[in-house]
Amino acid sequence: MDILLVLAAVLGVPAVLGGLWYWSSRQNAQGKVRRGATGGMLGVADEIFRPETHQAAQIQRIQHELPAPAPAPKPKS
Repeated sequence: MDILLVLAAVLGVPAVLGGLWYWSSRQNAQGKVRRGATGGMLGVADEIFRPETHQAAQIQRIQHELPAPAPAPKPKS
């Protein structure tokens, strides 16, 4: 009986993570949610183990959301 519980845990965790990844990527493909499929899952690891990478991703996300600068006025001749 204990072997079945261990087997279920060992096979269940990757199946749940795979299901979450698949669900997240489908949401992104349909345009309902705009986010990377594994970005949310791996973002926590980046925040803890690679803070520079996490900060760079935040800066890139903010820059992507900023509006484009207005074009420069044409010089008068």
